[in-house]
Amino acid sequence: MVRESQRYLGLELSGAKNNKTSLAVLEYYPSEQKAFLLDIFDRVSVHEDQSSDEALLELIEEFGKIACMGVNVPLQLPPCIQCTRQICKKAGKCLDPSVKWMRETNRKLARGPERKSVREFTPYTQRPVELWMRYQVLPKLPPSHRFEIDETLGGNRAPLTARMHFLQRQLGKTALVEVWPKLSVALLGLGLGISRRTISSYRHLETGTHAREEILETLIEKKGVFVYERDLRKLSSSLVCFDAFICAYTALLSATQKCAKPPAGFPVGSGWVQYPKEAECSRIPSSASP
Repeated sequence: MVRESQRYLGLELSGAKNNKTSLAVLEYYPSEQKAFLLDIFDRVSVHEDQSSDEALLELIEEFGKIACMGVNVPLQLPPCIQCTRQICKKAGKCLDPSVKWMRETNRKLARGPERKSVREFTPYTQRPVELWMRYQVLPKLPPSHRFEIDETLGGNRAPLTARMHFLQRQLGKTALVEVWPKLSVALLGLGLGISRRTISSYRHLETGTHAREEILETLIEKKGVFVYERDLRKLSSSLVCFDAFICAYTALLSATQKCAKPPAGFPVGSGWVQYPKEAECSRIPSSASP
């Protein structure tokens, strides 16, 4: 039976030694098909006698039972990093399901019309989902909506992946989903009819505030999301707060079956990213899973 309300969190995780981590809290009422932003926290970092990790975990615990939390960093490590074999076969002969899927996918792409854009895969820094996104999802977006994918253990992502790997063990049974805010915004923008200029500029230093405000106002108008005026200003002025909100909202979409499913044969255990279905433009249904 669906509870009276459900709580969804969004975590925009940054490095443990800075103060850019943000947490958004959405409260969802299935019977009214309404969600409202309960709170938004920025600058979650070292506090008095607490480390930044301790401060973040304590903040999450304050919200009690959580239906799901969307996070902006990988929740699984690349297959070769998780492998426990002492002697490794070459990637061309590896029988690990994830590596095998990556190898076969690359071979198919290399024989196709887009073979010139196919890159060598590295199962010690990448996961299957990153190949899927690069070759099957991003090419379908307008050029203005595309972006460069950060690999799980690439230079920008590796420290955050390591931090999240540590935090997961502290979070216990909390339901977590991985979210790429850039992808969620791109697909929501297409579904909501938001201009390409707005979507392409929402992360810009000079024009981003106005673009984020426009995106939020459209969500408020068309999606039944309520945001207090003070929080609207905060989300508009802060990119990390905005991304935390998008993570929470995508977690809600995932729970209400409004996100894309992995393709047939995909090694789901290797990690999947929740992103809105391309035609996601209807209101959230009232059948959210608790």
